[in-house]
Amino acid sequence: MTSHEHPALSGLTVAVTAHRRATEQGGAFERHGARVRYAPALKLTPADEDDGVLAATRELLASAPGTVLVTTGYGLKRWLAVAREHGLDEELLAALRASSVLSRGAKATGQLRASGIPCAYTGSSGRTAELVDRLLAGDPAPRGTVTVQVHGTPDEEQLDRLRTAGLPVRTVAPYRWESADEGSSLATLVRDAVAGHVDYVTFTAAPAVDAVFDAARTLGALEDFQRALRDGRCTPVAIGPVCVQPLEEAGIPAVVPERFRLGAMVRAVCDHASEAVSR
Repeated sequence: MTSHEHPALSGLTVAVTAHRRATEQGGAFERHGARVRYAPALKLTPADEDDGVLAATRELLASAPGTVLVTTGYGLKRWLAVAREHGLDEELLAALRASSVLSRGAKATGQLRASGIPCAYTGSSGRTAELVDRLLAGDPAPRGTVTVQVHGTPDEEQLDRLRTAGLPVRTVAPYRWESADEGSSLATLVRDAVAGHVDYVTFTAAPAVDAVFDAARTLGALEDFQRALRDGRCTPVAIGPVCVQPLEEAGIPAVVPERFRLGAMVRAVCDHASEAVSR
């Protein structure tokens, strides 16, 4: 953008519901002229106890090589950290390197590469269902037990698909989601969106959408809030196809970038705002 160009988001308010990298996201919108409000919905926290992660790790070590679905880079990093704390990291790395590992997306693949773990397949949709589709189609063919590193909340539908196909399944949950709403930031976001004081609200995880819906429900304003998202008073923005699902299920259209990246999301919002002005 040259100095004489009008910033694409000048005069518009963008609400950021992310906790992780929130200021980075907000700063990117501010550089395009937006007023940014922060209303963090959820945050990732390590599992309360490492016992479940350790038990699943020891089971994997005893049954490797097998098949492993890695859904998030952070989850893999946290899993390896737990193993390291208990002196199992080298064994876990060896077991993963001997297994058939599938990745849900580029970030998870990047963490696999950084750890020296070969990746048999990287998904392009960002959905765990894509990895399950590949396995059930035999490309690659499942090997032994399928270990699924879950991201915050297990995708029970996909786990059931694997079990229904007769595959033994275990899960590893290195972290969980918990509320990041301090004070009444989500309640204020809901009220202001309904009043038309927020132009865009961004989501980088599907559970965050549910958390904001829950906040609206607690206020007795869920229908009003969802109506505001549908009629354009406040346009929701989802970083990818998994994140947008709760919005789609509620019949709410959203801005979704072609690439599931922060920069692409910011550009998509700028393009949407520019198109709205030209209409």
